[in-house]
Amino acid sequence: MADRKKALEEKKRRLEELKARRAQRGSQTISATEQAQARIESASNLEDYIDGLLKAPAAGQPEPAPSAPAPAPAQAPDNDAAKSISEDEEGKESISATAVAPVAPAPAVKVETFEMSTQTNDEDFPPPSDYDEEEEEQLDQDAEKKKEETQEQAAAEKQEEEEEEEAKVLSAEEVEKELSSDTFSSFLNATSKKVERVLGSAVLADLLTDYDGETDGAERAASKATDGSKFISSRQIYECPKWTATRDITDMDWSPLHRELMICGYHMPTSANKLSDPKGSTAVRVLSPDDTPSDSMAPRSAELQSDGLALVWNLAMPNRPEHIFTCGSPVTTTRFHPSESSLIIGGCQSGQVVVWDVRAGRMPVQKSTLTTNASGNSKGHTHPICSMEIIEGGGGLVTGALDGRINFWSMANLRDPAESLQLGENVSCLAVAPESETLVCGDDTGNLYTIQSNQSSLGGGGGQRSKRKAAKLEPGESESHFGMITALSTKSMKAAARAGFLRGSGGLVLTAGVDWTVKLWGPAYTDKPLLSLVSHSYDYISDVQWSPAHPSLMATASSNGTLGLWNFAQSLEEPISGTEGIVVEPDGGSGRGLNKIKWSSDGRRMLVASMDRVHVLVMAEDVVKQKGDEDARMMNHITARGLLDRE
Repeated sequence: MADRKKALEEKKRRLEELKARRAQRGSQTISATEQAQARIESASNLEDYIDGLLKAPAAGQPEPAPSAPAPAPAQAPDNDAAKSISEDEEGKESISATAVAPVAPAPAVKVETFEMSTQTNDEDFPPPSDYDEEEEEQLDQDAEKKKEETQEQAAAEKQEEEEEEEAKVLSAEEVEKELSSDTFSSFLNATSKKVERVLGSAVLADLLTDYDGETDGAERAASKATDGSKFISSRQIYECPKWTATRDITDMDWSPLHRELMICGYHMPTSANKLSDPKGSTAVRVLSPDDTPSDSMAPRSAELQSDGLALVWNLAMPNRPEHIFTCGSPVTTTRFHPSESSLIIGGCQSGQVVVWDVRAGRMPVQKSTLTTNASGNSKGHTHPICSMEIIEGGGGLVTGALDGRINFWSMANLRDPAESLQLGENVSCLAVAPESETLVCGDDTGNLYTIQSNQSSLGGGGGQRSKRKAAKLEPGESESHFGMITALSTKSMKAAARAGFLRGSGGLVLTAGVDWTVKLWGPAYTDKPLLSLVSHSYDYISDVQWSPAHPSLMATASSNGTLGLWNFAQSLEEPISGTEGIVVEPDGGSGRGLNKIKWSSDGRRMLVASMDRVHVLVMAEDVVKQKGDEDARMMNHITARGLLDRE
């Protein structure tokens, strides 16, 4: 109320000032008019005085005579007279006379003033207000501004008082509620992943950038073979104990579309096998509706103990996976979809083929059927899937199960197999010869089978009997593996398509077994193995892989935790990594065996699985670089020892 009264008094004071200024302006206007009239009159008197001076005659001069009437204009002479006059005047000087004209008097300035007025009604022009609208608007603005300043000052004082108060400490329930909210979880997950990618850019550059001749050759030769520095230029470990502790890696694969991504399949955790755990509880919880995104690290209830697990790793993030997928059955084999980067394919211990989608959460979006027909035969697998490979240039899939059944699938329909084939024994592994789509299968008793392609694309589902022909290699009891064949590897070098196996180095096949041996086969030449390599540590060989880029380089993984590198162009008896191999684990004595190995498509990097850890090894330039025609040198070594006949 006091502020309002004060504002009214201020307005009254300004109105009085306006009235005084207006009266002063009126008096000044009248005086100015009178001064102008006086100046006009004085100017008129001055002009009269000047006119008088101009009209008065000068001293000593007669007054001018009155002007005579002007003579009549003379007639113009005729043409002849004008011509004669002009001729007479030629050559004579012209004399001009100058006449002085009288100065004309200046006209008198006459000033006339008049007034104009219009008769109107009083209603048309109301009397002027006491003060202008602009002044009133200015007053209102000043008052509003002062009011805003007062409010801002009050708000600032209130904020200072709140800051002085002690911060509120959230309770455990409130903290848990905030952390479990969808908004906070989504923000934290997306932001932390971006930060980790930036922090891991140096690791990514170290693993993906190839530097030729970075390390001096003499320095590498002086280092110990078991140290790995002679053969490995860089390495990195990828593990997430929160999700992978007590699990074992069953399979690995590089992404064909993004070279920084890799996928690993994991078996069930060891703690899940305890008798004290309630059976079936984990599977029931995992099969519940899933709304958790695959890129979130937060587990749901009992999700950490799910039977099946598959993780997509990014080379830039060693401590957390890019995507997490779960399943109700242990994952035994995994592959990236050859053309759809968002799809992951897995084979399970239950015999099902599952498909995950990174856009649809952690649970599979599709599963193969487990139903059986009237005769008791199932369309799909009913036993654990042990191996899986992509065929037909990415258009098909082949899987092998422990019951000896081989199923061929179309990528367009992974619910039911397109073809099925039954082998005699339990299948433990399989591989595909890419130039002819011929399969090589190994079983639990050490036998090898070849399955010829029928050169026809896979049709729709139906599970009909396959027209492919299977043949068993007969090497003899003393020549084959004694026990299960653990791994198979065929050459993936580019070659023209043909039926069967290639002759030459392109048709060579490697097998590894629990009998401590690695065998080299040439199915196009003979059913017997060409070469048998024995592990010096007498530990079984868990995996063997040809290099996809080097024609004579291959790698082996041993159960004692060492990696072996062989170059058959240099030697057929001793590995280039030495008899003791390359110790993969950094501590060297952890007792971790190697489960699987996988070369990258360019042959420069290798994935090595050691229990639940993934090691990414970057091979040295001396190892992966070809030195001349090593393919021909390898075949010369084989034929020189009489293992193959010269062609």
